[in-house]
Amino acid sequence: MDTVKAVILDLDGTLLDTESLVLEVARSVLEKHGQKLTAAVQKAAIGRKPIDAWQATIDLLDMQNITAQQLFDESEPFLKTRWQDARLMPGAARLLWHLHSHGIPLALATSTPRATYERKMSGKAAQALTAVFQTTKCGDEVEHGKPAPDCFRATAQKMGVAPEQCLVIEDAPSGVQASSAAGMRVVVVPSIRDLDAYPKPDPGCTSGCIAILPSLFDFRPETYGLPPFDDFICGEVVPIQPPWLIKGTVVKGFGRGSRELGIPTANLDSESLQGALSEAVSGVYCGWASIGNSATVYKTAMSIGWNPFYKNKQKTAEPWLLHDFDKDFYGEELRVLVTGYIRPEANFESLEALIARIHKDADVTREALEQEQMACLTTDPFLQPVV
Repeated sequence: MDTVKAVILDLDGTLLDTESLVLEVARSVLEKHGQKLTAAVQKAAIGRKPIDAWQATIDLLDMQNITAQQLFDESEPFLKTRWQDARLMPGAARLLWHLHSHGIPLALATSTPRATYERKMSGKAAQALTAVFQTTKCGDEVEHGKPAPDCFRATAQKMGVAPEQCLVIEDAPSGVQASSAAGMRVVVVPSIRDLDAYPKPDPGCTSGCIAILPSLFDFRPETYGLPPFDDFICGEVVPIQPPWLIKGTVVKGFGRGSRELGIPTANLDSESLQGALSEAVSGVYCGWASIGNSATVYKTAMSIGWNPFYKNKQKTAEPWLLHDFDKDFYGEELRVLVTGYIRPEANFESLEALIARIHKDADVTREALEQEQMACLTTDPFLQPVV
């Protein structure tokens, strides 16, 4: 297999969480036309040029007497004012700066038009990343957008690297199809939950999908002949810098934590979760938490996602404060400073296996939070109650 000499990344949903903004605006626009944004529409539209995405939407929903340009014109004014607010995807900055610091050529291949790209990258966090890219190819700079391979071929040519020596990181089925057609190997970090939309990974293939990862936190550069990360805490915890700040009201969950698992969690309301994190965030994390009017800080392990074992229909955040309390905290404010990523969500063969893994997560959390770079965060002002 050829050595990886360059890494090409998609923008939307891979490096920048613009997908949450797009979905929000698309839902609003479609509702005005008496339509709903279905999973099938998301699957067909994601990763395409905006006009192509709206056309796919029209075709799937059989919308009459309206054009893709009209829908674009309705949505674009809302998005123009909000692009700069898009957050970086989990693990994006860490990965880019790591590869850049080791001299690995990086490029961006996106369906986004150049003018819109500039607006998307105008936010402080995103703007800092532009320096790492050797070249950027936008959707209006090639004849055919994704799923055609034009942008990836043009990017490799401009970098002077053969397609088979490029590793692509993509989130959308159309982008996976485009980079595969360009003769490149692709690591997929899905932005939709329907994994059937993606090819089955073949680690040994010379072009196409070689891996599907839950998030960029799970990317291991050495797997692809690239320099390994050296920032793990206690050998397995990925530091989150800056930490995520989640604040919300403790609500009743499914009642499984204490009753079935013997692990009492303080569930957060869904609105606070949506406001603090991108739709793509899931996994098991560690951090610090405080409750209500108390300034006392507790070590916390937290699961974010759909809990595959129980097949949840709604995404939840379930912090487990590692302390024995003699009361519940329903209705009180919970503040969580998320400092590290432990592992992706996983299904388990038995309830016993799930419980054992949760207790291991707790042990990992306790050890990681004892390390100075995490222990010092207990004094963060975010954890203090508002008096």
